[in-house]
Formats: sequence, C-alpha cells, structure tokens
Amino acid sequence: MNKDYLKKNLPVITADQFRLGRIHKIFHRLEAAEPQLKLFASYMMVINLTIGDDFYVPTDYIDETKTGATAVWLTLTKKEVKDEQLTTLPQFIAGKQHREEDLTAVAIDSKEGKPLEEVMPLPTSQSDSSEK
Repeated sequence: MNKDYLKKNLPVITADQFRLGRIHKIFHRLEAAEPQLKLFASYMMVINLTIGDDFYVPTDYIDETKTGATAVWLTLTKKEVKDEQLTTLPQFIAGKQHREEDLTAVAIDSKEGKPLEEVMPLPTSQSDSSEK
C-alpha cells in the first residue's frame, strides 16, 4: 500500500468529520505485525495542540478512497478513536522496536495546509455577527 501522499502537517479527519490533529511522523514496527491482535505494521503520530494529546493511529485506518493533498481521512469515527485508546503510546514505540519515518512537510499556511475550509466550513466568530 503506497502512502506517498502522507505529509507532515496534513490534517487528519475522522469519518464523522472531527479534526483529530495533524500528522507528525510515521512509526514502522520492526517485528511482524499481527493485525488480528491489533498489532499493526505502521502508525501515524497525530498531534493535536488544541487539546494537547498525541494520537497513534494505525495506517490501516486510513480511508484510501478519500486520499488527497489536503487531508488524511480515517475510517474511524471520533468515538471509535476514543474507544480504541489511540492516545496510548504503542509498546513497540516505547521499547524502541521501530523505524521512524520522517515526512516531507507541507507549510501550514500554504494551499495544502488549509484544507478544512474546503472540507468543512469553519464557524464564523460571534463577534463578526454582533458588529453588523
């Protein structure tokens, strides 16, 4: 499965359109993966500076039908991310049994770094409506 479209700083969005955070890096397991035991081969580290959490999302949960240069969509909903406890650092990363992949970065203020306005409109601030 080719993941060349994964770039540092791309937004990660759940299946129910919740902005989880931005991709930071990819970790690849050195030992054999066992998906049936939820021991996946590769994980994206997704950082969320708003709530201060890091998420470790298996790349198996990327929705390949929605790939593009503006965002990475997951097949999981926000509730499923919480239920799967994806804020827990995987043991193979903590035990340094991984290969770390640095990603090419997209500028946050570039066209590629502003996908949410295209994906889902951001709410206008209340101060904008009260000034009129």
